Amino acid sequence: MIRPLRKYHFYLWRIWGVVLPLCFILALLFRPASPSQYNPGTSDFAFAVKKLTNSSSQLTVELRNTLRAPSCLVYVSSGSDDLLLGTIDHKGSYQFEFPDSGKKISIRLYDAIHKRDIMQTNVSYDND
Repeated sequence: MIRPLRKYHFYLWRIWGVVLPLCFILALLFRPASPSQYNPGTSDFAFAVKKLTNSSSQLTVELRNTLRAPSCLVYVSSGSDDLLLGTIDHKGSYQFEFPDSGKKISIRLYDAIHKRDIMQTNVSYDND
């Protein structure tokens, strides 16, 4: 390598040694923030519970908008007992049967991948 090119090569690598780490740090500082909490609106879900027999009930979950969580597990709670009913994948209506304890029930939607609740609500039985 001739001397003028050696000189440019030397300065270019010194500049890259400062500019690249600086760009990396700036990229980390100014990256867009990901939504940490998914707070669905009340219009995203519709819940309905009806008694099938004295010992069983049916939960209908209607997902009206696209779910933004990668996984969604449906739990029903009566008192301190949590019962896993199933999963919700995409828009549509889902029906789950569960044993009826006669107590007030609570529905919890849980994102297992991020280990956080998506939504929790109390529901009452439909009058048929």
